Amino acid sequence: MKVLSLDTAAKTASVCVCSFDGSSFAVLSQMRINNTLTHSESLLPMIDFCIKSAGLSFSEIDAGVISAGPGSFTGVRIGISTLKGLAFGRDFPCVPVSTLASLSENVLFCKDGSIIFPLMDARRNQFYNAVFEQKPSGKSRICADRAESFEYLFGELEEKYEGRDIYLVGDGAKLFYSLYEKSGKNMKNLVLCPEAILYEDAFSSVLAAKDVFVSGNFENFTAEKLKPVYLRVSQAERERAAKENH
Repeated sequence: MKVLSLDTAAKTASVCVCSFDGSSFAVLSQMRINNTLTHSESLLPMIDFCIKSAGLSFSEIDAGVISAGPGSFTGVRIGISTLKGLAFGRDFPCVPVSTLASLSENVLFCKDGSIIFPLMDARRNQFYNAVFEQKPSGKSRICADRAESFEYLFGELEEKYEGRDIYLVGDGAKLFYSLYEKSGKNMKNLVLCPEAILYEDAFSSVLAAKDVFVSGNFENFTAEKLKPVYLRVSQAERERAAKENH
């Protein structure tokens, strides 16, 4: 089974083509760009490059995976609309995953019991976040995706996870770590992941979707049902609501 995976939920645009043998994935080609180009300009050329580099044609793609949010409203919409457009022509399943669950899969080598703390800069003094624990069977979600302040999230780390290895990952991790350093607090086991695994990655999105592929049940994962996931309303919607209330 050949799978096309996309992640455009943040500044990074990532595309991966991989194969699935019924139990595990293997990367055939992969590309990631983190620059000033908009995803609308770079995504389709990246997809074309990755499919051709994998020695495939688009007609050989059997399924799609997409990081469906939370994240940049524009970035998420571009990724979702692109995969929907491609899938409608081929009628292949489209599996959405949480961007935060995908980020947790970046941290491949950590001991059991470690806490993975994905963070995305949600602006307005907030971070998109969820909490995952490393277990022998893989990542286990501890809480739902949410948008919270640094003070709230760091307080939770101190209260619940003091003494455990905590890995900060995602485009908001550097900002979170800098705020931690400025706070004067001391958590010896708080780790900022290295640059190589810090940002969104389309192969991690595939890993986050593994249970669906192992089950083989794609009935509910059609292009028609594919939708973005937002944790709060967009700026445009907030401005419109403000106008309507005046």
